[in-house]
Amino acid sequence: MFGDLHGRILPAFRFAAYWTKRTGREVAALLQVGDLGYFPDVSRMDKATLRHAKGDPLELGALDVATRTSAADRVFDDDPHCPPGLWFTAGNHEDFDELERYAQASGRQSDFAVDAYCRVRGIKDGAVHAFDRGPRVAAVWGVDGGGPNARQNLPPRGYIAERAVDRLTTETFDVLLMHDAPEGAKRVGYGSELLHTLIELAQPRFAFFGHYHGDGSRIEQDYGRTEVYHLTGFELRTRDGHPERGSVGVLEWAAGDGTFAFVEDSDLKPFTRHNWKWV
Repeated sequence: MFGDLHGRILPAFRFAAYWTKRTGREVAALLQVGDLGYFPDVSRMDKATLRHAKGDPLELGALDVATRTSAADRVFDDDPHCPPGLWFTAGNHEDFDELERYAQASGRQSDFAVDAYCRVRGIKDGAVHAFDRGPRVAAVWGVDGGGPNARQNLPPRGYIAERAVDRLTTETFDVLLMHDAPEGAKRVGYGSELLHTLIELAQPRFAFFGHYHGDGSRIEQDYGRTEVYHLTGFELRTRDGHPERGSVGVLEWAAGDGTFAFVEDSDLKPFTRHNWKWV
């Protein structure tokens, strides 16, 4: 489970393979909470992504998977421990036109590939994707658009769609991927009332969100049976370039139930932006 990647798609796959080699525990799939940074065309990037990319080329990582590249070949084809795929919801820093185009082209499938390798897969807004022998995972795209501190000037698809939330109130699922937080989870006056209501009604086993700064943590509020977690961005911007604390965790699932734990600092620190291609 990864927080915001902002283009660091290949480092996320590589971290999972590194973690498998370090622990001996295979990873069945990667899940991600939005702001994948899916901009396969530089001319369509938003201003914030372009600004960050000037000082950090990892922000441009979607370009490495949109077409076949030697960098992606090395990660996907040359490492036997590479997980089969990454499934994500959409945040507010994405090329929504491209995501919608791929989603519509996929027909009735619950997910859709956005890369040349069919390894990076979006879950449709308001849909539930069932993993073989794993959890049923639902997705809500975007951020809150109606609160007092709502982001302004996003594309319409950058905001949470009430119809997507309504669909999920009639579904059964185990894990909810959302980009924004349920209302009040991270800060007073921030987050989405719709997401809070969805969790209360659907009662998934887990709900995960990103979007906010600060160490990732469990949200210590009463959500019934649902455990709610914030994952901070997996951006490799710490002093030594290793993953941020609370940016990646492990969801284990068996016999219809699961557990979640953040990856320990001792496993984060050997992996850095400087050595991720080789560890």
